[in-house]
Amino acid sequence: MIGRRRFWRRKRRNAKLAAMTRTKHRRGVRAYLAPLLVLAAVAGAGFAYLGFSPEPGLTVASSADGGSSANPRAATTPVERTAALPPLKLPADDAAHGSGMEWWYYSGILTAQGGGRYAFHVAVFVANALVKHTVMHAALTDLQSGKRYTRQSRTGGLPARATANGFDFRQDGWQVAGSGPVHSVQMPFDGALLALELRDAGEVVAHRAAGSQTPGLLDFGESGISYYYSRPRMAAQGQLRIGGDKPALALEGPVWFDHQWGDFDVTRLGWNWFALHLSDGSDVMVYELFDQNGRSVTTTGTLRTAAAGSRPLAPGEVALTPLRRWTSPKTQVGYVLDWTLKLPGGELQVQPFFDNSEFDATTSSANIYWEGPVKASGTNMQGEGFMELSGYERLRSTTPAPAAK
Repeated sequence: MIGRRRFWRRKRRNAKLAAMTRTKHRRGVRAYLAPLLVLAAVAGAGFAYLGFSPEPGLTVASSADGGSSANPRAATTPVERTAALPPLKLPADDAAHGSGMEWWYYSGILTAQGGGRYAFHVAVFVANALVKHTVMHAALTDLQSGKRYTRQSRTGGLPARATANGFDFRQDGWQVAGSGPVHSVQMPFDGALLALELRDAGEVVAHRAAGSQTPGLLDFGESGISYYYSRPRMAAQGQLRIGGDKPALALEGPVWFDHQWGDFDVTRLGWNWFALHLSDGSDVMVYELFDQNGRSVTTTGTLRTAAAGSRPLAPGEVALTPLRRWTSPKTQVGYVLDWTLKLPGGELQVQPFFDNSEFDATTSSANIYWEGPVKASGTNMQGEGFMELSGYERLRSTTPAPAAK
């Protein structure tokens, strides 16, 4: 009898250990796959574009002055989770951080000497899981002809030179480097080469939620916390060479730069992201998150003006209404390409320069997204910039984009 009892106790103990091992294995697989799925997100930039309001119960009671009990507001004023993290510090935070996900992103529309115009975006993504991966994406569009050049790469590890207070990625002829307000980008394509030097004379925009006291940090609730800042109008100068037998074109124009990092999980969300330079000199970043059924989760962003500087857009100040839809003939993924964007200064109609700006990144980050230049027009202002549409291929419904509000 005692022997049988020992046998069954040992069997139950072994079964429990096996179940714990299977659970740990599944968690390890998820930890490895999640950052790779997040790469799908980006392409720059700006998954920052991923934030949403913290879930209830994620804050603790305290006050802005440190939680003194003498302050009658101390028992009711919540302390943000982001307040427990180190504040944004530049240029030190230009460098890589070793977090679960991080990216550096540039986009802009450049004017060539003689009048031609060219749009580009370039992004470097670093994902840390069981194995560290670095992914690079780039696209260049001739706005006269519509000809588009793209390139992507993926490698294990971090192909970067050690740089104090900055970054210097080099891989297969690419270079993406920067520290503080001075950056450089070189992108080789099949048939084209773009080389730029960038300088920023303006203030860094540290994104935050409306009402937040911690600039440069976004709380995603159960999905984690992320650092995020931008340099919306870096002055770029450089050269573009198309074909080996043609002279190089001198280029210049404003470039939007984003840097975001943190330990966050956004694999269940898609987003519509806009970064616009407006004719009145203001800059606006707007993003809308939607779930896998195409339902809008939140719409928010940041507005920077010459007079007032930058501030987060509060609920009700910004809204997106989807208009025209387009389906990619290559992937059959449907996207919303025309939008009405409501801002505090009025409404803008946002349209792409070219419909087919889809980026097929299945060989590097295992996703497909739309990223390209857009123009904005309204009664009180005009503008142009970039739009990113991500997560559309993962929608569960047959509707190719979030439904109109």
